[in-house]
Amino acid sequence: MSATSGVRLGLTVKIFGAMAAVVTVVLAGFLALAAAGADRTADEALARALASSREAARLFVQAEQAKLASGAAAAVQVPAFLAAIVNGDTPSVLDEAIQFQEILGAGYTLITDRNGVLRARTDRPGASGDTLGGPLIGRALGGEQTSGVQVQDDQRLFLVVATPFKDLTSGVVLGVLLAAHQVSDTLAEQVKRATGSEVVFYLLTADGKSVVVGSTVPRSGELTQAVAGVVGGRVGDDMAPAEVRWGGERLVGVGVPMANRGGQPLGGILVLRSRDAELAGFRRLQRTLLLAMLGGLALALAAAAFVARQIGRPVRALVELTRRVADGDFSARVEVRSRDEIGELAGAFQRMVEELKAKQELVEFLSAPNSGATQPMYLRDGAVASTAMVRQAERSPGALQPGEVLAGRYEIKGVLGVGGMGVVYRAWDRELKEAVAIKTLLSEVLRTDSSALERFKQEIKLARRIAHRNVVRTYDLGEMGGLYFITMEFVEGQSLKHVIAARGCLPVPVVLTIGKQLCRALQVAHEEGVIHRDIKPQNLIVEPSGTLKVMDFGIARLATRTEGMTQAGMAIGTPEYMAPEQLLGGDVDFRADLYAAGVVLFECLTGRTPFLADTPVTLVAKQLEEQPPAPSALNADVPKALSDLVIRALSKDRAMRPGSAAELHDLLDAIVV
Repeated sequence: MSATSGVRLGLTVKIFGAMAAVVTVVLAGFLALAAAGADRTADEALARALASSREAARLFVQAEQAKLASGAAAAVQVPAFLAAIVNGDTPSVLDEAIQFQEILGAGYTLITDRNGVLRARTDRPGASGDTLGGPLIGRALGGEQTSGVQVQDDQRLFLVVATPFKDLTSGVVLGVLLAAHQVSDTLAEQVKRATGSEVVFYLLTADGKSVVVGSTVPRSGELTQAVAGVVGGRVGDDMAPAEVRWGGERLVGVGVPMANRGGQPLGGILVLRSRDAELAGFRRLQRTLLLAMLGGLALALAAAAFVARQIGRPVRALVELTRRVADGDFSARVEVRSRDEIGELAGAFQRMVEELKAKQELVEFLSAPNSGATQPMYLRDGAVASTAMVRQAERSPGALQPGEVLAGRYEIKGVLGVGGMGVVYRAWDRELKEAVAIKTLLSEVLRTDSSALERFKQEIKLARRIAHRNVVRTYDLGEMGGLYFITMEFVEGQSLKHVIAARGCLPVPVVLTIGKQLCRALQVAHEEGVIHRDIKPQNLIVEPSGTLKVMDFGIARLATRTEGMTQAGMAIGTPEYMAPEQLLGGDVDFRADLYAAGVVLFECLTGRTPFLADTPVTLVAKQLEEQPPAPSALNADVPKALSDLVIRALSKDRAMRPGSAAELHDLLDAIVV
């Protein structure tokens, strides 16, 4: 919901700009210093290339670990996997470990219980019962996903990620999934394609020797000596470039250290470039002078633009995919081969996981045995019409009867509710072949209130401007034989008031999910210039899927008051949820809805409204004069940050409340449970 502040250059622009700048500077330097500074310029260019290659290699390895970590984090959230691992025997746990290995594309996986005892390992199917230790397993058992490297038998090097299995309800750690991706020639070739340099992966043995485990050049004793010459026992980030001889060429190499979570060096990455090749290229450029500079610059810029597009386009597509998934669209698919802009990718994926997790918690909460049955909710008080109300409505003059067809299109099925303005029916739309709700305007209201019809028309005009998945959709306005009606979306679910009455205080993650969805609905309405003016749990429907829908925009009006429609000094709304300025009948703005949203959050967290009184007059007096209690004082499970935010939304001075529904959403989204 929040926009990124400032100007952010995209990955495509950064790659193109960096490559264009380097090529331009290097070629211009050759033109000015071709005769005297060829060697020096070549060395400088080589140093830049090595630095770039070293950083690219580091990021590439981090990307591989991030991919492994994100896949593992998503896999351990699957309830079926959790149940099999917690309740299964050793063979079944091994089967799950094999599935994880196939899903993640790992070299091997292992699973421990909550005490760190090995339950299954895919590369050693018979191994189990050993207690595993070390920083990776230890931190994972503490609830933190951890990544690092491991050496096995002084011959193999692995990128590893340890991910805790957590109970989806309580968050208790049930065990650990460790996934390992072996460093090999294949990974070295991938890094070479990304950096343009020769790449060698090595590990350090217990006696300090270096062993090549992955390489883009043929392995030989000469290669081992070259690696030892560059590494030279140094493993820090400040390793200076070292020159070695290999295959008759002078190579310059720098290393990228790889250490375990305890900081112990286990190996590293060596990137190598040929100094002779660099010098030969510069000497050729000297002979071509200006022609070579112009031609090379044109080709380099074209190549930079092509590479930038090839890398930037799939990254942007992947980021967009994660955002769509976070909004509930799981149908999109995109094939991405490049792995760059890791920060934005990781952030987008993390938001997706958090949204999915929050939605899952709300769905599980609603499906609990004592959450109440789902039912269509259309009454102002959030209750289903009683038998007596239904019979009274059906016997009233001009009432629609089951089986009757309204306007030649809507077949009446029954009464859903009765309110002060009219009756709400469940009907079948014969043209669109779907169920709808129909709200009629009582003829008595038209006779006693000359402005009722205008308010009714204003309601449909306002409501039709708001289209969002968190708002009950209004379709059309119709009239038949003097009977005015509107058609709207038919929703199955529970009113939030019903949920609170059945469950009392709601869990904090559930409240945050409800609050953020309410803010999304209000943001859309406020952007259309509409103030709801009667936000309360009775007007909020929670579907079995976990989607919150705001209904009853019947008393909403434009932020700019329509002359003749609402009299000055008229307070519209439900007192318990009305802002002080609304109670006093003064002008209100969008922050009146934010006050009501604060009351809703307070009631969800505590099971009661902020102010309690025996009479309406006493209630209004308390709302105007007293300060509400902190939700954390009534419910110890409420985080202080959330409690303070609710109190801020309930400020009597509207200038102290959040400035918009989008701001309130972002503040809720920033709260860590």
